[in-house]
Amino acid sequence: MMTTPQMQTEARPTQDGDEPQDWGSIAVSFARQMTLPNFSRGDLAGLRRMDPDEPGTTAAYWRLMAEKNLLRGSDVELKWALILHGIALMTPRAGEEGENRTAHEGFMPVGKALFLGGDANRRERGYYSESRLNRLLTARGPMLRTLLARMFRMVAASDQPFNWREMARFILNEDYDEDRFEMARRRIASEYYQAERRSAQPESE
Repeated sequence: MMTTPQMQTEARPTQDGDEPQDWGSIAVSFARQMTLPNFSRGDLAGLRRMDPDEPGTTAAYWRLMAEKNLLRGSDVELKWALILHGIALMTPRAGEEGENRTAHEGFMPVGKALFLGGDANRRERGYYSESRLNRLLTARGPMLRTLLARMFRMVAASDQPFNWREMARFILNEDYDEDRFEMARRRIASEYYQAERRSAQPESE
């Protein structure tokens, strides 16, 4: 992705090393907003149905992006479209079990969530298979977007929230800040295989 002078300014880290505007916090705020009583169920449905590669006809997308001042006329907008789509998919609808739960769970790393898939007692093999994980973590560009969209649907079906700060940074730093992207990628892999190791231990331990 070409980096414009404007994006260079946006990308400059703050003193604590975090992203400008704190991307993770923005993603978490979107997750909370989608569970509020005044958030339109029609808007949630629209974000679920939205094609994150063609979000232009989804009014809720434009409203949320404008609220957070994220409309910058760049590829970053499409990355946020993918994030909003994923959060909406993972947000329980009215009438579903846990309907007031957000898609974000700060204490649930993405990799661990992919292994558990909503079952804290999972044994032997992960809900999201090792082969799927390997494809996800080695993909880039359009293929990565496609695999992420599929993964969000799969995780949503398991009713498993995860840390959207972590996922937002993984998505937004791809082809933008390679060091941060690699850190996010390695964390997902690390947490997945740590969960696998724990699942193989005898329950008495």
